[in-house]
Amino acid sequence: MGRAARTGRIDSGTTPRRGPRLGVLAATTLGAVGAAGAGAGLAAQRRAMRRLQLRPDPYAGEPFGSLRGRPVPVRASDGTRLYAEIDGEDRTDLAVVFSHGWTLTQDSWHFQRKALRGHGRLVFWDQRGHGRSDGGSRHGYAIHRLAQDLAAVIETTVPADTPVVLIGHSMGGMTIMRYADENPDLIGDRIVAIGLLCTSSGGLGEITLGLPALLARASHRVLPRTLHALGAGSAAIEKVRHLGREGRILIKDLIAFGPEASPAAIAFAEEMMTDTRMDALVHFFRSMITTDVISDCTALGGADTLVIGAENDILTPVEHSLKIAGCVPSARLEVIPTAGHMAMLERPNVVNELISSALGVRN
Repeated sequence: MGRAARTGRIDSGTTPRRGPRLGVLAATTLGAVGAAGAGAGLAAQRRAMRRLQLRPDPYAGEPFGSLRGRPVPVRASDGTRLYAEIDGEDRTDLAVVFSHGWTLTQDSWHFQRKALRGHGRLVFWDQRGHGRSDGGSRHGYAIHRLAQDLAAVIETTVPADTPVVLIGHSMGGMTIMRYADENPDLIGDRIVAIGLLCTSSGGLGEITLGLPALLARASHRVLPRTLHALGAGSAAIEKVRHLGREGRILIKDLIAFGPEASPAAIAFAEEMMTDTRMDALVHFFRSMITTDVISDCTALGGADTLVIGAENDILTPVEHSLKIAGCVPSARLEVIPTAGHMAMLERPNVVNELISSALGVRN
């Protein structure tokens, strides 16, 4: 990876073009919870859904979730069973380990898996409580625990003498940063490169999600305690979780994607979210927003590091990518215009090119 390269760079003083979508975020979310059955709310939802369905869709018919590798069971240090898959098992020259984000699965790397097959040993795994992995105990749903899970995945799926590249999105990027903190001697030695996509090193408790500042500050104080009190099996959370699918898709579109995202990709992301274990969804979210410093990023400087942000990301805003890159002077920083938090599904060709260039792959 090159030193301090900048493509599509947004200066830290520039406000991302988030558009009118954010102005209705609070109303949409609260309306889905409090007035899902109201006639006016349903009519507005149907109009919004029709607009989404009329959006041009370059990925209509894409067989999301259909790519599979050889299943490999992984046992975490606390005994939790994790699920991983390997593509290109015969390759021992380079391994690329992909860690997905919160409420997703390894299949969120669909386009990257398709583009990079044949360019090394590719390892995909489901974080605990997600996809085909077991959940473990409630106390296991914490960012520091995921770093130990990643260590177990690498040990089980990658030969000891094979160099490793770590790629992580959102919570997967946090997993990698904590892994680097706990294994600094491996960064630059066994771990030769790191790619961080739409992630954060801390301070997520200050994210507004487009809410007015006063309401956002109140939610920061109340939400962690509320999540803890309600618990994973509460009827209130389950009602939100099992809104009509159209409502869930619209909320996913608003908070996780940019304004031009593929309706098929949005629907696929909603499926992964709905299938996530409820205890994992609640407690990982609580861990992320209550952990002020996820990583100081110091260890990242030992390896070639690529930091990718997205202009319309409101879950881990682009300022968080700028902060990570600012802590690693040798990092390469890229910001993808118009994309939201799910950039690897929304702008897959751009993400594929960035990862490929980091790996020295020519597509």
